Amino acid sequence: MKRTVLSALLLLLAVGSACSSDPASSPMSDADATGPDGGVVLKPGDAEPDPADGRGGPDAADAAAAPETGGDDVVSPAEDANGFDYPCEPLTIESCVTACGSAGKHKCLKEWGPCIPPDEFCGNCADDDCDGLVNEGCSPNPECEGPPPECPIATITVAEAPPYYTGTLLHLSAKDSSAPDGIIEQWQWSVQAPAGSISQLAPSASVESPTFLLDASGQYLFTLVVWDSKGQESCSPALLAVSADTYPPMPPENGCADGTREGFVDEDQYPHIAGCAGGWDQPGVTPDTVKQTCAGKAGNDSANPQGKGCATPDLCAAGWHVCQGWEEVALKSPTGCAGSTPPDAKPKSLFFALRQPSFNGSVCEGWDKLAQKAFNDVFGCGNLGTGLGPDKKCGPLDRVLASTQPDSCGFNEAEPPLGPWECKGGQDSHLNEGKVVTKKACAGDSCSYDGYPVGSEDKGGVLCCRD
Repeated sequence: MKRTVLSALLLLLAVGSACSSDPASSPMSDADATGPDGGVVLKPGDAEPDPADGRGGPDAADAAAAPETGGDDVVSPAEDANGFDYPCEPLTIESCVTACGSAGKHKCLKEWGPCIPPDEFCGNCADDDCDGLVNEGCSPNPECEGPPPECPIATITVAEAPPYYTGTLLHLSAKDSSAPDGIIEQWQWSVQAPAGSISQLAPSASVESPTFLLDASGQYLFTLVVWDSKGQESCSPALLAVSADTYPPMPPENGCADGTREGFVDEDQYPHIAGCAGGWDQPGVTPDTVKQTCAGKAGNDSANPQGKGCATPDLCAAGWHVCQGWEEVALKSPTGCAGSTPPDAKPKSLFFALRQPSFNGSVCEGWDKLAQKAFNDVFGCGNLGTGLGPDKKCGPLDRVLASTQPDSCGFNEAEPPLGPWECKGGQDSHLNEGKVVTKKACAGDSCSYDGYPVGSEDKGGVLCCRD
């Protein structure tokens, strides 16, 4: 990375990403995670309960059976016809009930995001935006005046004014909270963050004025509960919604060597990341040794769509590179992997790979592991491949090609005769898919899937990130 802020963030994230986990793929089932300081960081799947008043709520997607695929020692979970095994359809928006009882909205990315409160509505006497205040910014309404509350009122303020970007350090405060006796003695903060965020409230979640680093693009929802000197809890939690965009702000740019995108197709919404389709016959995506071998003359719309003599970096335009792990995707895509495939993409038709170290079980490792030849599995975004659950520690990444057998990428629809992805390399190739992967198996449209011919340039390519 050339920019100091992003370099520092990527280093910070990489240090925190090395984890171990059960190698079995599993459906999404998030639980609250407790940080080192005892503060709670809620995962995106921790959506509000379904409302009982008909104002909407999340409906978990039903999963249907799929062909047997999987990681190095497991069979993947069942997937529905669209290749998703998550609790919701990416980029859909539904109604939900906020913590203060108002009608909010939440968006599905890899999972349901936080329930964002609406703007304050002046036509009632309710705290619509859940900030602890009623009708702020509205003309006085005598009908809303009542006796003072008998419980504390939690209120959140933030020193920094929007817009917010990745790398912004928020200074949060509960100083405007109030209590009948005028004394607030305890504070408890929590935050529901985008997939890929590893930030914690500092110095802890139980101080009056903590800080929080926005380390991933997307929506954050901060919650505050307070107690007075008598131990009485606030009437309701105070909420603050914050949206972090990618940094630095930059004009749109295509990012693919052939000048056309097949993933993250909206250049205005995704100026920092692109899905670039095409073939390559020089093996590997993860190792540092993988370099351009055909001077960027690759891509499905180039004069060399099958990528003869090309490597994975040849699919990226000048000034772009193959994305380096889930941390960079979290920084550079405001929706994680959601949006990586166009709405009209056929099921199991696109997979965009990136550089992501792993030893086994499709668990994402940090870059400090790369020197130990952690080239196992091919990770990325799309609707083709085995789904990645939270136990894999891969942030927003949603797909992986991983095999239990030599000379296989491990996902039926990706490999011949259905697709061009190949992971051939001998008896230990199933432990080195990231090192041996090519996309050359369907030369001359020699494969077919769902009644359509498939060539080496089809079914995806790589994720390219802006330098």
